[in-house]
Amino acid sequence: MLINAQRPEEVRVAIMSGDTLDGYQVAVAEAGLARGNIYRGQVANINPALNAAFVDFGADRDGMLPAHDVVPQACHRHPPAGEGFPRVEKVLERGRPILVQVTKDPAGSKGAALTTNLSLAGRYLVLMPFDDTRGISRKVEDEETRAAMREQADRLAVPEGFGFILRTNALGQTKATLSRDLAALLRLWKRVRAEDSRGKGPRLLYSDQDLVVQALRDYLDSSIEEVLVDDDDVFERAEAYMHASMPRGKTRLVRYTERMPLFSRFDVEPQIDRIYARTVSLPGGGSIVIDATEALTAIDVNSGKASRGSSQEESIYAVNLEAAREVARQLRLRDIGGLVVVDFIDMRSNKHEREVERVLREAMKADKARATVGRISSNGLLEINRQRIKQALQLRTHRPCPTCGGTGNIPSPEFVGVNLLRRIEARAAGGRLGGVRVGLHPELADAIQNFRRHDIAALEDEFDMRIEIIAMTSLHRSDEKMEWIEREAGDAVVRSVPVVTAADVATAVPAPPDEAPPTTNGEKRRKRRRGGRHHRRSGAPPAHGAEVPEIAAAVGGESSTPEGAATRTKRRRRHRRRGKAKGAAAEDQS
Repeated sequence: MLINAQRPEEVRVAIMSGDTLDGYQVAVAEAGLARGNIYRGQVANINPALNAAFVDFGADRDGMLPAHDVVPQACHRHPPAGEGFPRVEKVLERGRPILVQVTKDPAGSKGAALTTNLSLAGRYLVLMPFDDTRGISRKVEDEETRAAMREQADRLAVPEGFGFILRTNALGQTKATLSRDLAALLRLWKRVRAEDSRGKGPRLLYSDQDLVVQALRDYLDSSIEEVLVDDDDVFERAEAYMHASMPRGKTRLVRYTERMPLFSRFDVEPQIDRIYARTVSLPGGGSIVIDATEALTAIDVNSGKASRGSSQEESIYAVNLEAAREVARQLRLRDIGGLVVVDFIDMRSNKHEREVERVLREAMKADKARATVGRISSNGLLEINRQRIKQALQLRTHRPCPTCGGTGNIPSPEFVGVNLLRRIEARAAGGRLGGVRVGLHPELADAIQNFRRHDIAALEDEFDMRIEIIAMTSLHRSDEKMEWIEREAGDAVVRSVPVVTAADVATAVPAPPDEAPPTTNGEKRRKRRRGGRHHRRSGAPPAHGAEVPEIAAAVGGESSTPEGAATRTKRRRRHRRRGKAKGAAAEDQS
């Protein structure tokens, strides 16, 4: 066992089997683990629909306390007679204090799971102050072993109302050793009760998060020959614990003093790095791929370049055997709990399938967490239910990616650009938008400015607005900063629809000219000459079938609005006044 505690913000414990990493635990300062801790909480809410209470125990989210986890000693009201598990609203009151213990750490959006059936774990015993049951660990399956341990339990004397569970490493211990462990747990319970009587409000009464003590308590047995520690304070704590709990133990405790870091000296760091990898290589050339989802953990077995065996069936069988051992090891190293589905490579032989299942069950026996292993289905799938003792290792040491949000995928620049233009167009269609400033990651800003320049210009022309795309290095790839600029109350832009259609243009006939007073022949000739010169300056007259100027202007949208119609009327009046003035001048000359 290697204990690396040189940095107080992170304490690591590695268990080596030869040169192979067989167990790994890490305590991170900001991980916020609470499993096993005992708190004085306060009932914040009672939900009859769930038959559970929500307890404020000082965490960010209230913990959930189901009705079946409320022991009689914790009830605020006496439960009705004859009911096995009474309704939660009949035994608890909102706002009242209650003593709770965390049984499951919060995960995702779910709060912690709580119980009032408290337990204190020792090296050989688990003390239960509110349950008088004397039990044996469920990991002990052999009936002869359970009978021998049950005789040990019957010889121990405990206070009335207390119970305990013998752990697996209690087998073969003397009565004096077990009594000493029991006495230490009883003294610890008295300290918890004393802390509970002080002050008011939610507070922590007992913490079970000392990783060094946990590792020595849960993993130190006769199979471990040596414990190496690289920190003086931790070495003293380990020495005191080993002297108190296992004075006759043969395990050596060594203070590591070499300059090379402890984990580097035993080549542990590369193996720790592989714990966080998605793909794990197998010795024979195959691999397993581990993906965690909200509901379960999926593990896929790939043959890769594996070519062991005399046939394809034998090669697949060899890869599946290696995968079964490695799956058990990875679940243990990564602290993966809950439902796990393993997709083995399809095998034709039922004998091979049963052997893979057996190897997996044997490999799971080294795990401290309880687990049930199913059978391989016709689709090659096998289910494992593993006890969730702690949060998964990756959740304790890693944070979700701020760019992809933990999905592993990000939207392409093309998708972002099209989506952005759609949103701007939808907002501008209301007529109130005068401009928009968009701050994006430099990669996206450059892509949109280069490949969507014409689309942006078309929107600016159509809605008489300004669109600015700004590259901001302070933004993540998935972030954006939008600033919408609204128009003043009377400056709204309304998109007009032409009142003249293409069919109207095709069948249009010029309107008759306005009536004018009679003119002389000379005046007509002068008008024709002026008209001729006008046509020569402005170009050739429109050909047959061409658009009439007034109708073409209407299609352009000028006459489709009240302002366009008023302008055309004023122009006609000016033409009529000019014609009348010229006619009067001609009469005066004649």
